[in-house]
Amino acid sequence: MEKYIVLLFILMLSSCSMDRKVSDKVATILNVPVNSTKTYFKEHFNFESFVAIETTDSFLVSDIKKVVRSDDNILLLSGNRSVFLIDAHSGKVKVCIDKYGNGPGESKRIIDIAFNEELGQILLYNDFYKLLFFDLKGDFLSEVKVDGMYENITYRRGEVLFFNKLNGYSCCPYMLTIYDLKNKRWRTVGDRTKIDFPIRSRGLQMVNSKRVWFNAPLDYKLYCFEDDAPVAQYQLDISMAKLSDNLIKKSISDPQTFFNEVSMGKIIYSLNSLRETERFLIFGSNQAGLFLLDKEENKLYVDEFFVDDIFYINSGDYYPHEGDDDSIMFLLTADRWINHPELMLGLPTEWRNKANTLNIKEDDNPILFFFKEKNKLE
Repeated sequence: MEKYIVLLFILMLSSCSMDRKVSDKVATILNVPVNSTKTYFKEHFNFESFVAIETTDSFLVSDIKKVVRSDDNILLLSGNRSVFLIDAHSGKVKVCIDKYGNGPGESKRIIDIAFNEELGQILLYNDFYKLLFFDLKGDFLSEVKVDGMYENITYRRGEVLFFNKLNGYSCCPYMLTIYDLKNKRWRTVGDRTKIDFPIRSRGLQMVNSKRVWFNAPLDYKLYCFEDDAPVAQYQLDISMAKLSDNLIKKSISDPQTFFNEVSMGKIIYSLNSLRETERFLIFGSNQAGLFLLDKEENKLYVDEFFVDDIFYINSGDYYPHEGDDDSIMFLLTADRWINHPELMLGLPTEWRNKANTLNIKEDDNPILFFFKEKNKLE
């Protein structure tokens, strides 16, 4: 009897250590409309708020790589050097983490960030293959060694998810490596299928909103992390997917020709930046326009919208923040704010009054605009 118990225990241990593969669930096929709209987004989302990031000589945001919104805080990665913790209401910078070097808590390049709301910790993943932990004062706490280079990280329910292991031009976009913060254990889910393709469009390949969603280059499926495995929930039947093997090779050997042919042919080679709200999935591609999927209807829309009454916000300004808040974020530069003051009239009165007190200058930090999904009664 004891022999059988030991054998059962060994089998349980071995099954727990095995990689979980990509789910074999059949994806729902989505037809991509031939014609786009310019009103669908505005019909289903309202202006919610804006955050003008404080600008001082010490707090200059060069290029936004990641935004995480959680209650009263916004965590922001600027370029590959600086991380800002910002008050989500005033835009004031609470903390700046900019520790350059190779010592404890230091980085030469920050690849990605995440936010642990439960423990109040800021997570930095750097080019030394380390995951660094800081408190909300910016003090360094600890670090964990990571097994290699990944494209993105996120935090969810006590775990840190590392997405898309990189090896030169090759990547493994169907694989997630997961670190359990409580048990301090690693596991891998998905599979190691490689894609040789170096090009990335503006946006993110993995975004955490209601669920963790991710996309692979050259693949027109929408994946989410569900039941501890990657699941292809939807697949786009897309006529603009015309990449030949020869054109894919040119992405490495002759990038300029690759981009010329993609531009002239309006070819979509990558879906990205997928956020989930209560009713919609919103995502982009390397071409202009936003995709909006109505989950209730299983119907896809393409919107090339242009909010001409609020600073000419358009689909190209969309940038996916992390956070389960039923909102969509757009990035605006301060010079657009200055050059088109008449478009402030499109803001609700309370926000126009707030804007008038900010004294925004042309070379100030960017401004984050949020639009929230309407409820069904609006």
